[in-house]
Amino acid sequence: MGVDDTDSVSERAELHFLAALVDELMRQLLVAGVLNQGQLNEVEEAVSRRVGSVARAW
Repeated sequence: MGVDDTDSVSERAELHFLAALVDELMRQLLVAGVLNQGQLNEVEEAVSRRVGSVARAW
């Protein structure tokens, strides 16, 4: 495993951590009543447009 492979694994782990963190934060916003499902879907849509992926449904 070279330096590039190690960097890739580290970056992937960090991305998974950040994705899980955002998912948990959004879930807590829903549970606390700060945002409703429609608003969370709007957030997902906006992010998916920015990164060019398919939005998940809340």
